[in-house]
Amino acid sequence: MKYRRFGRTEMMLSQFSLGCMQFTGKTPERTAIATVERAVELGVNHIETARGYGNSEERVGKALKKILRKTPREDLYITTKIGPSSGVDDFKRNFEKSMSKLGIDYLDNLDFHGPGNYKTLKPAMSSRGCLGFVRQMMDQRVVRHFGFSTHGYPEGVMELVNTGEFESINLHYYYFYQGLRHVIEKAAELDMGVFIISPNNQGGKLQNPTKELIEVCSPLKPMTFNHMWLLNNPNVHTLSFGPANPDQIEDNLLAQDYDATGEQRQIFDRVLERIEDGYRSKLGKEVCTVCNECLPCPENINIPGLLNWRQMNKAFGMADFTKERYARVGGGGAWILGVKGDKCTGCGDCPPRCPESLNIPELLWQTHRELESGEISGPAWDHEGDLLEEDLRS
Repeated sequence: MKYRRFGRTEMMLSQFSLGCMQFTGKTPERTAIATVERAVELGVNHIETARGYGNSEERVGKALKKILRKTPREDLYITTKIGPSSGVDDFKRNFEKSMSKLGIDYLDNLDFHGPGNYKTLKPAMSSRGCLGFVRQMMDQRVVRHFGFSTHGYPEGVMELVNTGEFESINLHYYYFYQGLRHVIEKAAELDMGVFIISPNNQGGKLQNPTKELIEVCSPLKPMTFNHMWLLNNPNVHTLSFGPANPDQIEDNLLAQDYDATGEQRQIFDRVLERIEDGYRSKLGKEVCTVCNECLPCPENINIPGLLNWRQMNKAFGMADFTKERYARVGGGGAWILGVKGDKCTGCGDCPPRCPESLNIPELLWQTHRELESGEISGPAWDHEGDLLEEDLRS
């Protein structure tokens, strides 16, 4: 296992971090404990959970009780996350519960869980709010470092990074979704730790890839390709993986000793070229680069997100992933932003801002027809993004 400096925290984290969200629900407690033990045996030194993950903290705590009998506490780094939307008294109670469940006397890293922009977080950011309490805990060395985890739009996430209050960030960024690349660049300028959330599943359900993706990535596994792509970026420090049992761990760690200068890099480069050729051959000039210039949308459509799903489906047959995600759009969940493509009014706001000169309104309706359950009829659009006369009459 290789280790990277996690920004100005100076923590040397394993390139892969054990995410423990899978330990809730029907997973037997003994399986969860064995999974943590096995990950640590294989060199993983960063374990990440959250107050909101059901009984995950409790199970991590029971695993730590066993592991710390033979592993020095300073050799492990523990992160938990707590939502700052509650008042400071609720936040304090949640923090106390987390520490009790984990069974440790200090926390290596505490994250605000899920803020998407500064406006929603502002009430927590005062000296008498959640931030003030965190600073007290840091002064007492009960909390060593402080960051945040987010599923937000790039503009809102950048607002949070620019506060300068956080030492690290957990975010969504993968080969198949590069929309937060400017956030990662800014985080590097500020020497923040960068932790990639769920590169397998949110990166395209890569633990269960399509036939097309298996073929184009061969001889690499699709999730290994994605891990290599991320590890090629020196501003990315650690990648989450979330096995449900010990048997799933080693497949997730195939890129742990990836040599970015040797034969493995040559294999990676050939796979990358084939994937990019796949986009060009299936999508022609209709490739969205996820530059985010089209945002914000007056109708709150996550334009680059939806167009990105469309092209993942068209180029690599990733229907199971993209249709499942699209079905959840509009549901208000933190992970799936905005509303569906059929809410596009053809207002003309976004096409002039698109560097690729895409007919965004038409592509949004195509996305809706392709990813929504059943065949959905929608308006036809002219090349200026306006509704055609016959649609205005209907």
